[in-house]
Amino acid sequence: MNRIRGKVTDDDRNPLSGASVKVQNDTRVVNTDTAGEFEIACGPDDILVVSYIGYDEQQVAVRGRSFLEVTMIRQSNVLEDVVVVGYGTQKRTNVTGAVTSVNYSEQAASRPITTTAGALAGLSPGLAVQQPSGRPGSEGVLLRVRGVGTLNNSAPLVIVDGFETTIGNVNPDDIESMSILRDAASSAIYGNRAANGVILITTKSGASKPTVSFNSIVSLNNPQNYVDLVSNYADYMSLINESAENIDVALPFSQAMIDLWREKEKDPNGIADSGYPNYVAYPNTDWMDAFFNDEIYQRHALSVSGSSGGTSYLTSVSYIDNPGIMMNSGMKKVMLRANVSSKVNNWLEVGAKLWGYENSLQMNDLDNAFSFMTRGVPGIYPYYDGKYGWTENPEQSSNSRNNLYFADRVDGLDRTFYTNSTLFADVTLPYSLKYNVSLNYIRQNGGYKFNTRTLDAFSFRTGDWAYYYQDLEKLLLRVRNDNSRRWTAQSTLSWNRTFAQKHDISALLGFEALYANSDNSFVEKNGFLSDKLVELNTVSNMVAIEGSQTDFATQSFFGRMQYAYDNRYLLEMNLRYDGSSRFARQSRWGVFPSVSAGWRIDQESFMEGSKIDNLKLRGSWGKLGNHSIGNYDYQATYASGTAYSFGGAQAPGLIASLSNNLLEWETTTMSNIGVELGILNNRLSFETDFYNKVTDGILFRAPVYATVGVKSPPYQNIAEVTNKGMEFTLGWRDKIKDFSYGVSANFTRNYNQVSKYQGALKAGWVMDENGLRTYETNIGDVATVVGNERRTMEGKLINEYYLLNTYSGDQSYFFNDGSVNPNGGPQDGMIRTEDDMQWLQAMVDAGSIFLPNRNINKKGVWYGDYIYDDVNGDGVYGDPNDYTFQNVAMTPKYTYGFQLNMAWKGISLSTLWAGAGGHSVYYRFPGINAYSTRADLTIPQEIAYDHYFYDPLNPNDPRTNVTSQHGRLTMNYGSEQNGGSNYSNLWLYKANYLKLKNLTLGYTIPKRWIGQIGFQDVRLYVSGENLLTFTKFPGMDPEFTETLQFYSNLSQYSIGLNIKL
Repeated sequence: MNRIRGKVTDDDRNPLSGASVKVQNDTRVVNTDTAGEFEIACGPDDILVVSYIGYDEQQVAVRGRSFLEVTMIRQSNVLEDVVVVGYGTQKRTNVTGAVTSVNYSEQAASRPITTTAGALAGLSPGLAVQQPSGRPGSEGVLLRVRGVGTLNNSAPLVIVDGFETTIGNVNPDDIESMSILRDAASSAIYGNRAANGVILITTKSGASKPTVSFNSIVSLNNPQNYVDLVSNYADYMSLINESAENIDVALPFSQAMIDLWREKEKDPNGIADSGYPNYVAYPNTDWMDAFFNDEIYQRHALSVSGSSGGTSYLTSVSYIDNPGIMMNSGMKKVMLRANVSSKVNNWLEVGAKLWGYENSLQMNDLDNAFSFMTRGVPGIYPYYDGKYGWTENPEQSSNSRNNLYFADRVDGLDRTFYTNSTLFADVTLPYSLKYNVSLNYIRQNGGYKFNTRTLDAFSFRTGDWAYYYQDLEKLLLRVRNDNSRRWTAQSTLSWNRTFAQKHDISALLGFEALYANSDNSFVEKNGFLSDKLVELNTVSNMVAIEGSQTDFATQSFFGRMQYAYDNRYLLEMNLRYDGSSRFARQSRWGVFPSVSAGWRIDQESFMEGSKIDNLKLRGSWGKLGNHSIGNYDYQATYASGTAYSFGGAQAPGLIASLSNNLLEWETTTMSNIGVELGILNNRLSFETDFYNKVTDGILFRAPVYATVGVKSPPYQNIAEVTNKGMEFTLGWRDKIKDFSYGVSANFTRNYNQVSKYQGALKAGWVMDENGLRTYETNIGDVATVVGNERRTMEGKLINEYYLLNTYSGDQSYFFNDGSVNPNGGPQDGMIRTEDDMQWLQAMVDAGSIFLPNRNINKKGVWYGDYIYDDVNGDGVYGDPNDYTFQNVAMTPKYTYGFQLNMAWKGISLSTLWAGAGGHSVYYRFPGINAYSTRADLTIPQEIAYDHYFYDPLNPNDPRTNVTSQHGRLTMNYGSEQNGGSNYSNLWLYKANYLKLKNLTLGYTIPKRWIGQIGFQDVRLYVSGENLLTFTKFPGMDPEFTETLQFYSNLSQYSIGLNIKL
């Protein structure tokens, strides 16, 4: 018996690392190293069986040779692709859990990605993606796997190259592949952190020969959408006057001032007495247009990778410049990566993965500007001749403001330094054993320095300064520093053998330990010597100084066993035993098991000749954990405050939160049944999953009675949430000569319910001891208020809307006997006609009360006002007992995506659509879409030029409009009938949408043109992001939440270049 050597390559002559080389009918087997080379003892007449996932198996006769070169042929069957799973990989055919693979590198190659998470929209069933802002560094992308299953943090666990991090930290250009683990069986190996699903990210590694890649993209960014506000100041003043007239109060603006503005509008380029153009001195400003700017985004990435002498390497550097679309909101980011591994000998491989970034984010006062955005009336010019404008009309409220001025009155920079380093060793042991040990260390340092500065504002109408901000004592400086450190140690022992050619068995045992520590400090001072000296030692007065530190730790033992018989019957079991310092000692540890099985029906003999290429039935069950609470929430915490007796002396302090050392793990139990189908040579593929996900013992702070005092309530294991749903994926791909194409679609429907909380709602009429009927409800005891419009309660959706319903009658008004019909009022609930008003008066005369404004007059309930349902029938319309659950929440009930790809002779076209539906948003903000006005607030165009108006004393008024869906304008902000002190479904809007997320047209230059000058690939492309949105939602964006958010998501028009040398 001799030892022979050899090399295994793919059909492009690239070495294949990790290929299996086995002596046929023998137990002798080795794996190729990173250079694709192997050495094995065998006889001159033996046959070597060479296999590699994704390639056809090769049988090579030795025939006495001392060196063999084996070329592997890639399988055309897509089902043999590798899928990344927890702590390893599997053939797609053998996966028994619900796992979706995303080719993320393809997305990153041709899209102007501003957030790594945002680019996932529409790509995977069961994954909902929502981006509630376009502001650089604050996009706040929400990822939800199979709905919201907890009242705590619902974000999925993100694992990058084996270790936890946040998805926003990862350079999109470094990502090779991404797997979405959707069920408990595939996620249970991660135990305590996997209850909300897992996203596994694998970064790129070195190839066979040195390769240089350069990707560059430049895009024009502009706002995808914004709310249109009245920009004609004369119209604005007239509308404000109308709203005052409608409630019989003094008119804020004189007709002379309105006429003056209309006169100047006729000659915008004329010169005012102040020497400035009329359009500046007598402005008609569109503040949304003034706030947004078209800007140039750019991202450039350079990488060098290769393999030589048993060492593979990849280094990359990327630069992103995202200037934002609002002033001083830009972000610059530099990212570095180095992945290196070296085969020391035939049993030891060592390596390191080092990556990180520096992020610089401009600071401004946009948050404050957003809070007062509705005070930017059109009679203020934004900026001209190096000066910020101010209120030009002396009759205008002094509360109105130039928000650009305030946004620019601050300066500062928020910087973050992030490093992530991993050292690992892979040891090949006898008896098919492999041992891995890895140590990961993450350090993040960040902080900001923020200061206000002197700045004045100018009146272009008078030609003089109108507002001064020069008091150095009022200027403030804020400095904050945040530091975090986390180390994670992992070790795994794996084993993989095949017996009798049909029994494939593999096992994995592992241990993980994690420790995290973070601290922060904050200082605020005021009293500057000069606004040019912006350091702590040049500012005199201390306002605040704060600091804190926190830490936590976990330990985990885990294992997995897999068995496959003849590639037909598949079984997998996982078990994880987790301990967390966030719980008391007696309940610190939790056990999280899972089991899954699969049946590859297409491999059965009775399926021969069926023309079915793949048919697999799989099922799974598992239990997962969640410890997403504060690090010390099982203990009582203290805060500085009122002095109290402690140790025989007065000590400063106050109990801030109550303790509960009986806290236990929040657990999620999930069952899943799935079917996979492939026919017509797998050109047509279909996959569906049905799941039931129950999260029990949810950790939640339920309110406590006021008699407890001003303390945060303790966390308790008091709630249960159920999510049931179905997922579908359908795909077709084909190639006809030089033309190839593919289309795929995915759809997910999720049913959500709080199945256990503080008891069921009981409401109704009862007889008291005196025989009187009274209405009783326990909603205050069984429901928790979320905002003002939503509640968490058993039997309802998580945070379901709880609102008044607008009244709905049949417009019959009176019974035949002349008595008023309570159900005969206006059909849509608005008092529009004199018949409506006559009915309303009759109802009041009969004893009914219409809240909130009760009285029938201009300042109360009047023409153009909505009234509300009397749900409990007590004759009071719109009181607290008339609120009802709306069977809808902000979380979509269904999501879907659609992809189309085509290619012909180097020309490629791809498109990606994503949508969501079945959810709503409560959207009512004065100055944006409310009917109430104030003399310092904006007015939306939609309502300004189409709203109800009727004067019963002058029915022929040209402003008369009795058909509009929008109510009358009233200058009684805070006390209006149409939503000031109540919350109704009048302002609840469906937020269903379909978006064209991306459209890319590319051209790859033929290799015969570029190969002679050393290029492997050159690709040019144009791309558009967020090009179209189909929705009936009237706000900025249906993806935005209830928070007043003005920073639009971005529409991007890009050109890009990909080069590989």
